[in-house]
Amino acid sequence: MKQLVDVLILALSVFLLAGCLNSRSPSMATLYRDYQAGQDIKNEKHEEALAKYYLLLEEDVERGATHSNIGVLLNAVQKPEEALKSLLHALKLAEISKDQETIFKILYNLGVYYGALKKVPEALNYYQMALEITPDSHEIKTNIELLMQQQKQDQKQQQNKSNEQNKEKNKEKSNEKSNEQNKEQNKESDEKNPQSSDESESEKDQNKDQEKKEDKKEDQKKLNSPKYQPRPFKGDELSEIDVKKILGELKNQEQKIRANFDKKEKKGKFKNNEKDW
Repeated sequence: MKQLVDVLILALSVFLLAGCLNSRSPSMATLYRDYQAGQDIKNEKHEEALAKYYLLLEEDVERGATHSNIGVLLNAVQKPEEALKSLLHALKLAEISKDQETIFKILYNLGVYYGALKKVPEALNYYQMALEITPDSHEIKTNIELLMQQQKQDQKQQQNKSNEQNKEKNKEKSNEKSNEQNKEQNKESDEKNPQSSDESESEKDQNKDQEKKEDKKEDQKKLNSPKYQPRPFKGDELSEIDVKKILGELKNQEQKIRANFDKKEKKGKFKNNEKDW
């Protein structure tokens, strides 16, 4: 694919620049603007080059080479529909003026256009028409060869993709068929042995009960283990003063709790003694 891109660049750098110069007696201003547009193309400033070629159309709207250059640049800025219109219009004008060299370059650009879209028959058609004008064109012969190689590669990739999809579909069908067979076998087995399903459910319940019992035994073992026994309080870890402080704090907390409780109790009695008049 990179080679095709290189070919497109070749169309821009060679056939674009030469195209405008082979029309009828361009002015010095036209030649200079065409030169500037060519420099913009080399620097990949396609929008600026387009602007210059549109100005050239104001000087000569029937110059087929200018329309061709605009078509190539429009395609480069992702406007393929407008590009094709410009290229076909350029070809029509060039055929009217019977400018064989310009016709050849426009046909070349049309071949590049369709080749980039992977429309091989259309690209080959325009390349063949161009070869009728210039049979020894090395660029077109190279493009045709690259186009055929790309077509073979694309066909191979498409075939591989199709094979993979078919394998995947066959695999899915095989799995579905296997699942259906298993369901049928299970269904037949259940019909022949209606108690088997009940027995299997009963076995499951028994297994669950057994697991619960084992879990309880395991929990009890952990609790009885020295590792889970409460640690005895060692009095020598706290001084007598620390103990008194702790007891005093506990006593204060108890008094606060009692005081709050008494307040709530008194409020409750007061409310119960009120009457609605």
